[in-house]
Amino acid sequence: MTPSWTARRSIRIHRAVVSVAVVALVVGASLALGTVDASNAALLLMGFDSDRAQLITSLIVAAVAAAGAAMLMDRKGQATLAALGGFTLLFGPTLFRETRDALGSNGANGSFDALGWLQTVMALLVVSTVASWAGAALAQTLRPVLIEAGSAAFEAVKNRKLDRAHLRAPLLVVVVVVFMVAAMPVFGDMVNYTPDARMLHGGDPLPVLVPATPTSFRTQIVNSPSPHGSASPAATLTAADPPKSSPLGARPWLAWRPTGAGSVTEARLPAPWKGGSAAHDDIAVYLPPGYDPAGSRRYPVLYEAPFDYGLWDSSVNVKVALDTLIDNGTIPPLLVVFIGTSHAPMPDTECANSLDGRVWMDTFISQTVVSYVDSHYDTLAQAEARATTGFSQGGYCAAILVLRHPNEFGTAISISGYFLAGGLDANARAPFRGSRAALAAASPLLVAAQLPPAERAGLYFIVVAKHGQPIYGPQAEAFEQALARAGYRYQAVDARLPHGWVQVRQQLPGALQDWAAHLAALGVL
Repeated sequence: MTPSWTARRSIRIHRAVVSVAVVALVVGASLALGTVDASNAALLLMGFDSDRAQLITSLIVAAVAAAGAAMLMDRKGQATLAALGGFTLLFGPTLFRETRDALGSNGANGSFDALGWLQTVMALLVVSTVASWAGAALAQTLRPVLIEAGSAAFEAVKNRKLDRAHLRAPLLVVVVVVFMVAAMPVFGDMVNYTPDARMLHGGDPLPVLVPATPTSFRTQIVNSPSPHGSASPAATLTAADPPKSSPLGARPWLAWRPTGAGSVTEARLPAPWKGGSAAHDDIAVYLPPGYDPAGSRRYPVLYEAPFDYGLWDSSVNVKVALDTLIDNGTIPPLLVVFIGTSHAPMPDTECANSLDGRVWMDTFISQTVVSYVDSHYDTLAQAEARATTGFSQGGYCAAILVLRHPNEFGTAISISGYFLAGGLDANARAPFRGSRAALAAASPLLVAAQLPPAERAGLYFIVVAKHGQPIYGPQAEAFEQALARAGYRYQAVDARLPHGWVQVRQQLPGALQDWAAHLAALGVL
């Protein structure tokens, strides 16, 4: 008997309510479990700003939510509409803020365009509908297969009889799930880091000094005599021809070059924050080949923040890279300290002491970590033998830490950093709470000129960026000009590749070699 109109209407309402509930559950779980934050963080590391990261994450979550609703209720249209609501919940606040900022524009960045705003909203509606519909359509296609597999597995258990024909569908589902479980982490590494991220573990992931093209690491020696003993304003670093200022060239460490593999140890320190997801912060310390805690040799130390060792190992295979460079004598044995902030109560700490008092990363890195490393490892406990480094936010951290603490650090290696605090997005501005004075005091581009000349003389900067790339290129060039005006020693590196972990992989060896040559020229080694 055909259901009455009232019954059909009741069924449709029931399905719609369940679809909305499923979408709400998926969106809520994504927020509560940190899936949204994790996705945004991965996208930020890939070079997206926070608003674009939120857009992409919202589309992904909407597609997954639509798939869940369609899988349960077998209604593609209702699932799609419900998922649009989930997308609005996730991305709506960002759209509202961007609209408010556009309405309040004073004309310096352009005036509000009502037609452009309408086009933006229409584009968001179309794209979110397509993403949600795709998720629902895929789920609806898979639903009969999964139902068949579940029914067959239930009958086999119920009858306690293994029927090959009945088990075919469940086995197929199991095989597909196993392959997906194995493949998705690899695909995640390919997207987050580089497509060949899993190809290089256990091999030589980094060129010894530079890639095959010698111009890919071009140093510009500006404003001071070259630490390599060359007066040329532009030179290319190569492995074949070290400077010949001593029997060992500029590499005194060749007289005691170790071989073998280094090791990584971990230390747990009290967290430099209130709240957050952990009351501790784990730092990782790379110890070079030949490191002997009972020996008499002392080592320079490179400090990296704010990304942890696991990220660096996954993205550039950093341990094998360091082992290789040390084993072949390209750089001296050194310690590298990785300081992560993934448990902090704010997405981006900017290596700062936040104005609200919740985070004190600047003090933690420059005092707590440096003191701990010097007291527990065989280090050259002097500013000239300490350097900071980092990529993206870490490139900013490297520069500002050296400028703030010239008595603790002597060199900054900034790879695709930015040099105006809070200039990228709201997360980068959060530690400074929008204070113009705090942002100015934390901007390397402005701080560089404020140091006394005596402190400037002891600092050295290696600035790596693709000069033609938006944001990172112009800021790097402006910072280089500020360094030149203020009389600092520095190297300006115009990278061949844009912002990304592939750029780090390509440029890190030359940057480390340049720092090693600087240490040799200072007589530190």
